[in-house]
Amino acid sequence: MHDDLTAQDIEMMQKELDHRKLELMPELIEEVKRTRAFGDLSENFEYKAAKQELNKCKRRIRYLEGMIS
Repeated sequence: MHDDLTAQDIEMMQKELDHRKLELMPELIEEVKRTRAFGDLSENFEYKAAKQELNKCKRRIRYLEGMIS
């Protein structure tokens, strides 16, 4: 199933992509830095959760970039 994307679909994806790159990514990077300072990374749940969110955002960005191009 290869449905064509409409201009509206691409615009919505571009808005989400811009939001993730310009707003969400810097916040997540700061959160990773902040939680890294908590100490032992092997037992640091907050750090692991922050890294997971950052990686999830990066995957979504790659997906959106692929869909738009």
